[in-house]
Amino acid sequence: MSRKKPIRIVIGVLLGVSLWLYSATAEPTKLVLALGDGSYVPAKAVTGSEVANELGDRDLVEFAVVILSNIPYNQLPGAVQEHLTEFLDQGGSLLITGGPNAYGSGGYQPMAAFVPFEIRARDDWHSVPFKEVIPIQPDHPILRGVTFRTVGSFNDLNPKAGAVEIAQYAGGRTGFPSPLIAELRVGQGTVVGVALDLGRELQNGWRDGNRFVQNLLTYLVTRSP
Repeated sequence: MSRKKPIRIVIGVLLGVSLWLYSATAEPTKLVLALGDGSYVPAKAVTGSEVANELGDRDLVEFAVVILSNIPYNQLPGAVQEHLTEFLDQGGSLLITGGPNAYGSGGYQPMAAFVPFEIRARDDWHSVPFKEVIPIQPDHPILRGVTFRTVGSFNDLNPKAGAVEIAQYAGGRTGFPSPLIAELRVGQGTVVGVALDLGRELQNGWRDGNRFVQNLLTYLVTRSP
């Protein structure tokens, strides 16, 4: 028995050192800042990430992903308004989702350069006839395993030069297809815009809504340093 104790001690020390080395070299937690309607954003957005609902004492560039979810531009913290350019230049990811307080209806004109759509009106949140969502980039990672249901409300926006259109509504108010999901590179960063009110869509029973949100966040966290 007395001979086994030193062996156990050595094994315990080695195990402790191994765990310390692993924690020291493990990937740091990536922070996600969710502003506005965070009802559909999981607390642990993706493995290795953590969600905060306010900026607090942190600088914006400390976050990997910023979500602007149906929140008016004038309600964004001043530091967010002022440092979005720096955030994207350094490779951060931005998700903008729709609703009656987003895009034109939310006063997003001052940040038009970051929006993956062209804002065409000050009041662009509309109810429309229920129609299908058409994937334009069906192999895009955020659409993996996702089936859309018909939609009857969204922010009526125009396509933007330089942006990649991912999905659209078949036949907008003008009779032309309206972009619903688009992606834009800004600086070193990635911006994904969704013209749907995701909180509302999930509350109304969209079966694949949680999968879509998980795909979105995984994609954006992965793209951000």
